[in-house]
Amino acid sequence: MGNCISHPASSPWPHRLVGASPAFISGVLTTVQTPSLLCTMTRIAALFSKRRPSLGLKATLVSAMLLTVTATAAMVYLPWAWISRRNIETIIDQTNKEIAVGTSKEVERLFSNAASAQQFIEAGLNRNLLDLSDAENREFFFLNVLAASPTFTWVQYGDANGDFFGAQRTANGELHFHDRDWDPDTETTFTNINSYSIQDAVLTPLESKSFEMNPSYYAPARPWFQATAAAPDQRSWTVYVYRSSGTPGVDLTKAVKTDGELQGVIGVGIELNQLSDYLEQLQGDRPGETFIVNSQGELIASTDKAEVTPDQTAGETDAQLTQLTDVQNPLLQYASETLQAQEFDVENLEAWQRFVYQESETGDIYHIALTPVGQLDWLVGTVIPEATYTVEINRNKRRLLAGVVVFTGGIAIVAVVLAERLIARPILGIAQAAADIEADNFNPDQLGETSDRQDEIGQLARIFRKMAIQVHQREQQLRLQVQNLRVEIDETKRSQQVKEIVDTDFFRDLAIKAKALRNRDRD
Repeated sequence: MGNCISHPASSPWPHRLVGASPAFISGVLTTVQTPSLLCTMTRIAALFSKRRPSLGLKATLVSAMLLTVTATAAMVYLPWAWISRRNIETIIDQTNKEIAVGTSKEVERLFSNAASAQQFIEAGLNRNLLDLSDAENREFFFLNVLAASPTFTWVQYGDANGDFFGAQRTANGELHFHDRDWDPDTETTFTNINSYSIQDAVLTPLESKSFEMNPSYYAPARPWFQATAAAPDQRSWTVYVYRSSGTPGVDLTKAVKTDGELQGVIGVGIELNQLSDYLEQLQGDRPGETFIVNSQGELIASTDKAEVTPDQTAGETDAQLTQLTDVQNPLLQYASETLQAQEFDVENLEAWQRFVYQESETGDIYHIALTPVGQLDWLVGTVIPEATYTVEINRNKRRLLAGVVVFTGGIAIVAVVLAERLIARPILGIAQAAADIEADNFNPDQLGETSDRQDEIGQLARIFRKMAIQVHQREQQLRLQVQNLRVEIDETKRSQQVKEIVDTDFFRDLAIKAKALRNRDRD
């Protein structure tokens, strides 16, 4: 098969060559020896085989698989990353609302308990269970009411003549009963304090002490008394700084009247540190700050307790609630700056409102939200760094990206193996067979394994093997025909040459002379 010839064995040329001129026969032989289209294709295939098409084929197959896998991974990763970024605000809003709802419920619970206790004290007065003129009776009553309500800090009564008595829960859990006697002549207050420990609802006396208060204490001058005196026919809520502890508190008070005249004020007081504790519990380990302010911008409670009353000390008579504008905590400052920049009127806030603050130096973003508590004019606010959620999202992105890389790498390895075994190797075998055809080294059995496959590649191998066998057979037949043609051509050339010699005038004259000589010899 050294020369690829495409003319079939049934070609009519041998018959046409008989009796043809030498020039025509020579042209035919030249044409017969010209490579056919099949030979050209075979050489092209061999050329490609010399240029290592297996690498190109494998690379193409693997690239296609990797592109498909990568595109699929991108279809998963990119929308997830975009949606997760879009969902940050939704998550923060949900967190804000959860904190706001929880805080509102806690405040409502405290206020409801205070209202119930205040109604109980009122009922005790109306049913003569509480005798305010009996020192032993009022101490017993107030201490037991306070002991039954762990959230209360004070159960108290202020008389219009300036006297005061009430039960107090201290920070260490002890119960103190204060009996303060106001002297209008000297404008001094003498107090007696009885201390008790409580365990299993049993009060155990600890100590008693008496001293003159400095500064003096005059009940009608206290904020809770004045608020009640201004509206004696209704319950009053008063938020102020407790003189005894220097911490913010809220009192629910009601006027005690006789014949329409104000005799005094009874009330229940709740130290708002427990609200700060609750906010801290709600906040948990999450970065950020949660706080409660009133419509005047005064700080009621905060997860940063030091900001609630930073510069106030026990016994200070003119202590005031901390303004949000005066805080030192950076996150609370961001909230204050945002409200001022937006010129936001907190008094008219009726529904949840969110703001975004961007720190100028670092570019960090903080989400600030305000929600009405539903009690008094209080608002619960949150300051949440966006990085709190982006850090987790970025961590998840890295995890997902690592998974995509590992998955893609695994698919790439599998793709290389499958492409080599199932596609590249059989096709390269067919290409090698084409090269062997050109080199006259083709063995039909070398495509046996590939031709046994039942897929398209197997079908291609079977067709190629059949074609190669037919080409080989036809080439052998054509070579035999060419060999026979060469013999006929040689004989024809010799006859033609002899004829040319015989037909010349010289040869004819010579033949005449030879004939004459033979005739003469006979004579």
